[in-house]
Amino acid sequence: MPIIAVNVIKVLVVVALYLFLFYVARSMRGYVSGPPLDAGAVPNPQSVRQPPAAASPPRSRSILIFDDDGQSTDHAITRPMVVGRGDSADIRIDDEFASERHASFAVEGGTVVVEDLGSTNGTTIDGRRVTGRTEVTSGTVVIVGRTRVVVT
Repeated sequence: MPIIAVNVIKVLVVVALYLFLFYVARSMRGYVSGPPLDAGAVPNPQSVRQPPAAASPPRSRSILIFDDDGQSTDHAITRPMVVGRGDSADIRIDDEFASERHASFAVEGGTVVVEDLGSTNGTTIDGRRVTGRTEVTSGTVVIVGRTRVVVT
């Protein structure tokens, strides 16, 4: 085989290797940065938020946790509640991207406060990754691992 053909084959193998590595890195980026938000799956938070009535009694706060099938379960926030996939979590979710104790939801002065508990994949609130305590309002979408949680 001529030397030029051997060199062309070497270059093609190197190019194929670099394309493969680029594809793997691009695919892994989705796992590291978290899932994209599906705008059609949850109502726009702006349309859900309602101004509080002046004389209304304080209403109980809760979170809706959506599973892979789009079904939701409602959980009242009666005390600080830990969401995660471990046995020690108050609300257990079946999500391999969630930590055992992923995030905490609490009501403080009528406002829901979300706190990431040092999770591996982080907690996303309305598309922004947060690490500390964050106040949220009704209709806010919180991503725990790959599970969608909506504050109500």
